[in-house]
Amino acid sequence: MTSALTYFITAFVITTSTPNSGWIQYTQAFDDQAACRYLVKQTRDSLTLQIAQHFGKKLVSIGTFDCMTREEAVRRNTKIGH
Repeated sequence: MTSALTYFITAFVITTSTPNSGWIQYTQAFDDQAACRYLVKQTRDSLTLQIAQHFGKKLVSIGTFDCMTREEAVRRNTKIGH
């Protein structure tokens, strides 16, 4: 039995909160990483604005966008100390 991977739009953010950096994920799932990355490419400005509105004055910067599984985001956040 093979399980399908599910990808999520993911952004690396730096904030004034503790911890001050990490990978955050949107909740919309994609069965295909290429489709996820295409949507990021098409909506990057909108995604950036949404993140800025969510974090408000606590946002320092948005590093990069990627599409990854929940497990990958957890692994990357664990690697930086979460």
